[in-house]
Amino acid sequence: MQNAAPVLGAWGNLQCTRNETAMRKGLPNWPGPRCWHAQEMRTLLSAFALLSCSLSAGETTFITFASCHKESRPAPAFETIAAQRPDLFIWMGDNIYGDSDDIEVLVQKYRKALARPAYQRLMQTTEIIGTWDDHDYGANDVGKEFSIKEQSQQAFLDFLQVPMDSPRRSRRGVYACHDYGEEGQSVRVILLDTRYHRDSLDSANGTILGEEQWRWLEEKLKTSPARVNLIVSSIQCLAAEHRFEKWANFPKERQRLLDLLARPEMPPVVILSGDRHLAEISVEDKAVGYPLYDITTSSLNSSFGGNATETNSLRLGENYGANNYGSLTIDWDRRAPVITATVHSERGRPVRATTFTLDRSQEGQ
Repeated sequence: MQNAAPVLGAWGNLQCTRNETAMRKGLPNWPGPRCWHAQEMRTLLSAFALLSCSLSAGETTFITFASCHKESRPAPAFETIAAQRPDLFIWMGDNIYGDSDDIEVLVQKYRKALARPAYQRLMQTTEIIGTWDDHDYGANDVGKEFSIKEQSQQAFLDFLQVPMDSPRRSRRGVYACHDYGEEGQSVRVILLDTRYHRDSLDSANGTILGEEQWRWLEEKLKTSPARVNLIVSSIQCLAAEHRFEKWANFPKERQRLLDLLARPEMPPVVILSGDRHLAEISVEDKAVGYPLYDITTSSLNSSFGGNATETNSLRLGENYGANNYGSLTIDWDRRAPVITATVHSERGRPVRATTFTLDRSQEGQ
């Protein structure tokens, strides 16, 4: 499908395309929360191909996100993402594979990642924000004990071109909050740091965020003016049955997060996560009073083929094991925003998707 001319949306100079809007608004009805795959996805793709760019375009926001990027390998997904001209791109961790306590090694790998021509084009048209995970932090599965975490933090913020006077430069950790859009079409993105304060994986009663970040998270949720609130965690929050790193390694921390989100004064959120070298969509229907989604996309260019037999009792449909990235399309035309979360192949083909309304009135569903 050819790229449509960009149209100015509600985010000032940020842009979305008529194709992205028409693809979603041209379908006859929004389905309920579910996952599309296999034959359904082929049917959807056929429907998308028939839609004309002349269809009336309502107000939408288009956000892309990715994780697990090996700077030494080709990354065709950046060509695809740059061509889509998203309103925002979010790094979710393992943005390089630094894996070193030599800061110069990390710096050189960040420079290599920055030098990609397609990534340069993305930087020219799209705001880019993000958090880190273990491999860009500096070592596999490492936490607060990492010896050069202060230097690593500055190298990471240099990669994101964070101003030197930003509070992130002096904060203990890279967590941050970003607000976008105007009243009625606003998004708050809360980036967590699951590394800087995290206790050892063998301390089940330990912390992931640390008390300072927990207080900050509560305040950013409680005071959010946004209609859509996203929490970005480098590791999965909901999936609990696999053997890899996850919030469930720290059961009290995971329950603390769910308890925080369940408080009636807190806005409903969507969680975005990476790390796993596979993509999947998980949903917890009961824990917080509304369907809580965790959209996992990984890896941008170093997937292992996935694991079709891996258990995740909260997963919608099947996981996806090839290279991928994710997107959220937010339709503002309803009383409560309607969100389509999509996993894309590295060439942009939708391979998994689900559509849902972000609304606490869904309690009990």
